[in-house]
Amino acid sequence: MTHSEKMMAAIDNEDLAQANIELNEALKKDSVEMLMELGEVLLSIGFLEEAKSVYETLTTRLPEEKESFLLPLIEIEIENNQIEPAFEMLEMIAPTSEYYPQALLITADLYQILGIPEVSEAKLKEAQRLLPGEPLIEFALAELYFSNQQWQEAQAHYQTLLTAGTTEMIGVSIVERIGTILSMSGAFEEAIPYLEAALVEKETADALFQLAFVNLQVHEYEKAIDLLEKVRQLDPAFQGVYLYLAEALQHEERLEEAQEVIEEGITQNPYQVDFYHFASENSYRLNDRNKAEKYLLEALETGDKEDETRLILSNLYLNEEMYEEVIETIEALDNPDHPYALWNLAQAYYHLEEYETAAKFYDEAHFSLGDEADFLREYALFLREEGRLSEARTALAKYLVMEPSDLEAQSIFEDL
Repeated sequence: MTHSEKMMAAIDNEDLAQANIELNEALKKDSVEMLMELGEVLLSIGFLEEAKSVYETLTTRLPEEKESFLLPLIEIEIENNQIEPAFEMLEMIAPTSEYYPQALLITADLYQILGIPEVSEAKLKEAQRLLPGEPLIEFALAELYFSNQQWQEAQAHYQTLLTAGTTEMIGVSIVERIGTILSMSGAFEEAIPYLEAALVEKETADALFQLAFVNLQVHEYEKAIDLLEKVRQLDPAFQGVYLYLAEALQHEERLEEAQEVIEEGITQNPYQVDFYHFASENSYRLNDRNKAEKYLLEALETGDKEDETRLILSNLYLNEEMYEEVIETIEALDNPDHPYALWNLAQAYYHLEEYETAAKFYDEAHFSLGDEADFLREYALFLREEGRLSEARTALAKYLVMEPSDLEAQSIFEDL
């Protein structure tokens, strides 16, 4: 048994001290062929420093093959986040070397890591000139453009691979990538057959969710619901599924089912404030005002989106004619000058017959909501009640440009 084999046996037995002894002997006594095999195995199981020792020894034992051993050494430096030494070793591989295209690919990866995609692209194109038609380079370019959201360029390279018969590379489905690009570009109908083909290749939670999302965009809610249910069964911890599924069920008026789904989502992730917002709104649709309020109060406990939650809560109180609670809730906002908060305050004070205060908040809200039809109508009617007829006529005229079919408002305008 060689010392390399003895080292691997020691690792299997979790005897790392003996493994180090055998490594040192292997570096001195084992053949280069055995050391090459040992280096590959050590690298694959994550023994980076030991693998580095092997490859450094091989560069001295076989200096004429040094460039071939530099590549795994570069990989080790990158894994250890030693970028500068990695670049230095890459520069040691000459443009005339058979390993130069591979070095260009690694260099491109490094520049991508450093956030310099332009240099990464240039290195990949240089590699492509040296090895035209090489699928790995085509794929690397496609992935670079994909990560930079250059959808048109990415799709062209993925399509080249697909036309050449390459449907998967390094665990990435080419048809799924094309489907994703089409989806991100807004071509939802075109994306569907690609995403369906990706599901035939391999059914994963991500692939199911992506196809469900596209079906939602084209209003195929029942199909989306079926796909999202599969996601939930396949991976209950898949966070994105709960809100989308609940919304789709709600759209189909399956409110009780939507409530069950969102409540399960809250159980899975009690810190996702959007779940509470939906649960509250859906509860209100189910005529359960107390539950709707409860979910919003629980949303406040998450500490996230507190102003948004309080504004929604003030809407609830306004609908329920709980005007004191509206005021109390809005006064707790970090930004009480939010235009919809001002509008809610104006309505609350109006119903409490505090008309002067209501006027103050209506006027303040008008600065931001002066182009919103619903607000303009209400504001104009308030101004008429307050005897501010000229302002009421101006607001109502603007409203009627937006809503010319409102005959009641037209009649009021003519009477002003």
